[in-house]
Amino acid sequence: MTRLAPTHYRKTLAGFEPVSAAAREFHAKTKLGQIIELKGRRPRNPRHHAKFFALLSILVENTENFANVDHALLAVKAATDHGTWDKPHPRASKEIFYADSIAFDAMSQDEFEPFYDKALDAVIKYWLPVEKTALREAVEAFAA
Repeated sequence: MTRLAPTHYRKTLAGFEPVSAAAREFHAKTKLGQIIELKGRRPRNPRHHAKFFALLSILVENTENFANVDHALLAVKAATDHGTWDKPHPRASKEIFYADSIAFDAMSQDEFEPFYDKALDAVIKYWLPVEKTALREAVEAFAA
């Protein structure tokens, strides 16, 4: 099965206009008056994603809790309940955490924004007890 390229559109006063090559091609092949289905999903803002990884880097650099960003990512996902806790076997005595993905195709921007805010809160609550505005400023500076 061929994976289709993203078809990105921009909302204008006249309607939606294609902005990606795949969208322009689809638009050109669509006849006037033809009904089509556009799935409303805002693609992830790469800058926002970079800010999240800047947050994780700050966490790694300023605590002794994590060996690397991957470990911090898993901890933040667990602290924000971005996944599920479950026993790997019915007789297991402990639950383990199965993290959900934050990949671009797994989370829209509308889903990522509240996750990011929860992540900031979790970092402050569990690892770096600082003012939220100070942490946001540090993340902005780190991601710049």
